[in-house]
Amino acid sequence: MIKYRTKIYLLLMLPLITEAQQIKIDSLIREVNITQNDTFKLVLLRTIARNYAELNTDSAYHYAEKSLLLARQLHFKLDESGALREMGYAFLNRGNYPRSLQVFLSAMAILKDPEIEKRVLVGRFPSDDEENYRIVSPHTQRLSQIALTHQSLGVLYANSNNYEKAWYHHLLARQYAEQTGSVVIQSIVNLTMNRVYLNLKKNDSALVSIQQAYEQVMQSGFKRYLGSVLLNMGRTYAALGNRTLANDYYRKSLVASKELDYFRGVVASSLLLADYYTESGKKDSAFLYITNALSEARNLEAPDLLLRSYTALTRHYRAAGNSDSTVKYQALIIKINDSLFNAKQAQQFQNIDFEEQQRQQEVEAAQKALRTKWRMYALLAGLSIILFIAIMLWRNSRHRKKANLLLSKQKAELESVLSSLKATQSQLIQSEKMASLGELTAGIAHEIQNPLNFVNNFSEVNKELLTEMKDEIDKGNLNEVKTIANDVIENQEKINHHGKRADEIVKGMLQHSRTSSGQKELTDINALAGEYMRLAYHGLRAKDKLFNAKLVTELDASIELVKVVPQDIGRVILNLINNAFYAVNEKNASASSAGQQYEPTVTVKTKKLDARPDDPVGRDKVEIIVIDNGIGIRQHLLDKIFQPFFTTKPAGQGTGLGLSLSYDIVKAHGGELKVETKEGEETTFTIILPT
Repeated sequence: MIKYRTKIYLLLMLPLITEAQQIKIDSLIREVNITQNDTFKLVLLRTIARNYAELNTDSAYHYAEKSLLLARQLHFKLDESGALREMGYAFLNRGNYPRSLQVFLSAMAILKDPEIEKRVLVGRFPSDDEENYRIVSPHTQRLSQIALTHQSLGVLYANSNNYEKAWYHHLLARQYAEQTGSVVIQSIVNLTMNRVYLNLKKNDSALVSIQQAYEQVMQSGFKRYLGSVLLNMGRTYAALGNRTLANDYYRKSLVASKELDYFRGVVASSLLLADYYTESGKKDSAFLYITNALSEARNLEAPDLLLRSYTALTRHYRAAGNSDSTVKYQALIIKINDSLFNAKQAQQFQNIDFEEQQRQQEVEAAQKALRTKWRMYALLAGLSIILFIAIMLWRNSRHRKKANLLLSKQKAELESVLSSLKATQSQLIQSEKMASLGELTAGIAHEIQNPLNFVNNFSEVNKELLTEMKDEIDKGNLNEVKTIANDVIENQEKINHHGKRADEIVKGMLQHSRTSSGQKELTDINALAGEYMRLAYHGLRAKDKLFNAKLVTELDASIELVKVVPQDIGRVILNLINNAFYAVNEKNASASSAGQQYEPTVTVKTKKLDARPDDPVGRDKVEIIVIDNGIGIRQHLLDKIFQPFFTTKPAGQGTGLGLSLSYDIVKAHGGELKVETKEGEETTFTIILPT
């Protein structure tokens, strides 16, 4: 009883829902009549046509035609194609399939021309919706219209029982819809594609398609066709043999279709529920749903829906034994078939379809001929160019022979000059290396001086102790002799220790100072940096006793041995530290003369860098960083500092080869040498080496 009352309530609500939809449309029509803006009027007309599409096909066609005329007047070709699609859909709902096909094909012919993107309405209009998608670029709008037109052609071919062509157009529609990124258009395509899969007996594909449509409807919030989605979900589960679940979706579809004014969905879901109740033996409920469907089909004046409603009533009355009503509705079925779905219409549809195929073939043939023609032109142009080049080459060859004699003389002169330059460059490079060696030597001397001082001092002490021990032996004072002997032994151990220390310094410096063999060795980068820091400092102190600077080392203990040519990398470090000392010394001199407080500071850091995810080689790296708080480098000189022979030092104080050689050495190791500076504040040189 409750279910029956619910059915009656839903039927009574239909006129109210229809009336609400009409009120909305009437409001849009009033705006059309009031507005003086032709662009806004065009948008309103398209919106009215879309709102009438599932309500009144004659009105839908009327307003679509008005929007077509205005679009042509305003030269909006994209809107012209959209209006044609609305008109084609109206013809489809009327059952005039040949005319529908003609109009859809006219719309597609417009859309194939990319030039129409030059004049397109872009923006958000109050009456527009997501399906029209005007807020995106002109190109995306055209792709959207192409997708929807292919989808409409797919629906038309499906209604004409040509499911192979329907599938073909739906595939194209899905391809273009995905390019637009519009979830709304993708949901519409998946919805109608489901029906094609069902008719092709591809039930699994049908289920995937309708599930995607439902998810996309929920994601986008565009629920105009939710009733149709739920209806096709029910059809799919019915095809899969789950009648109970199918019936649940038919009910949900009926409710959603009524709420969203989708009256074709009301008719279709009502008829499917009627089938369900007929099979269940509930003839009264079945009859109620059939009459409900027939009423809506008459309101829509949709021949295909009337035909389905009459067919359902014919089956109902035949089963009830009511021959008069059976004959009545059979006659109505015959009338619709004779007037609309007849052999003449089918032939017209096939003729239009065939003509379109022929036209497409002609277009392809014309395009092929045009491509052949352009290839021929290109070939002739190429031959002309080759001939011209041949003439120019022959002409130039005569001049070249004359020029070659002069060039041979100039070449000999240049080679002589180049040889002299190379010899000079080699001498300068050797001078740079010798200068570095001199600084190293001064540093080594200081490093060795400390252990030598210890050796000399303890040797003299031992000499005195041995003399004293000799006197005690003569006196027979054995206890004092033993004490002196222990002191001698202890001093001897210290002499030995400092002697070995001097030996290590000499060996290490010889290792770093010898001519590079070019062979890479596993090297302790931290030890190398620290050692050259000390040597550079003491080397400069040996030349300038007044020089003083704060030395800071921050060495990363996690760095493992790195395979480098130690002599070469040592020269780079030494050069950068010497430059840092020069910078802080210059700034110190300026600060002293100005009476300013300044503490010269040079910092040497090392740091391990883990391989980055985007590094194709995927190797860890090591950084050696030399920082000074000196005079800095002027910005306009940064591009020149690595050039050979460029120097900012006064004449006679630098060759200009130090940084150039350092850059080449680091590059040869597969690394980088970078510089950052703030003029008057600090300079940072960074060596980056692969491990």
